[in-house]
Amino acid sequence: MGMLFNRLLIILNEEDRNSTNYHIALLMLEHIEDLQTMSIGQLAALCDVSKSTVSKFIRYIGYEDFSDFRYAAVFRDNKYRNDFNYATNVMEYIAQNSLDSYLLTVLQDITATYQSLDWASIDRLVDDLVQYRHVGAFGLMFSETAALDFQTKMCYLKKFIVTNINDVKQEQFIEQAGEDTLIIVFSDSGEFLDKYIRIPDFLNKTAFSKTRAKVVVITSNPKVQDDPRVAYTILYQKTRSMTTHRIVYGILTDIIAYKYRERTHA
Repeated sequence: MGMLFNRLLIILNEEDRNSTNYHIALLMLEHIEDLQTMSIGQLAALCDVSKSTVSKFIRYIGYEDFSDFRYAAVFRDNKYRNDFNYATNVMEYIAQNSLDSYLLTVLQDITATYQSLDWASIDRLVDDLVQYRHVGAFGLMFSETAALDFQTKMCYLKKFIVTNINDVKQEQFIEQAGEDTLIIVFSDSGEFLDKYIRIPDFLNKTAFSKTRAKVVVITSNPKVQDDPRVAYTILYQKTRSMTTHRIVYGILTDIIAYKYRERTHA
């Protein structure tokens, strides 16, 4: 599944059901496997709109032109050859093993993360959350879900942070952020930092090379600690290759939120 899929889902989540954008996005999703072979005229006819309306929509969701859009429309379950995508990693693991094995792995990863957690890094992030007025938290797909979850938890503590499920808006925030901003990145592999230049859909996107914000990454990849764009990391453990991060994130953000509460309500 590519980022076009994600951007179209965002339209369904955010736009009015009676809007033209909603109508176009829904039809594109229903015909996602055919988009790569359609001409702009065929796509306009499918959506019952003009070609100019299709062009406007394509620019609205972040593509420069129809050629850029159609390249992004190439559909495969594992488009970016990521061995840790949900369909091939989690669903196939359960099918080949069992639900019991899956649940055991989740429990093992939660336990291993808690036992090996660098509490000094947690305290450092809590200090930064207290110090920085402007805070953003971002990720892609399941990692962005963690950012949204964290935003809600911190809201209960009257600490208001920014996040966007729209990757174009994420890029704009990151690139424009100044030294007075803290950016928390949720990225299991750590590749979010380079996602904009390593995936063809995001050519010439270099937000993290331009930002002046302080960047903290929550990840399972220890190599991220050596990235000069990163101030520090919070590492969690994985006992197998299965992706359990979307669950582990919830535990980690509970811990961070509670430590923040302790610090600010003392």
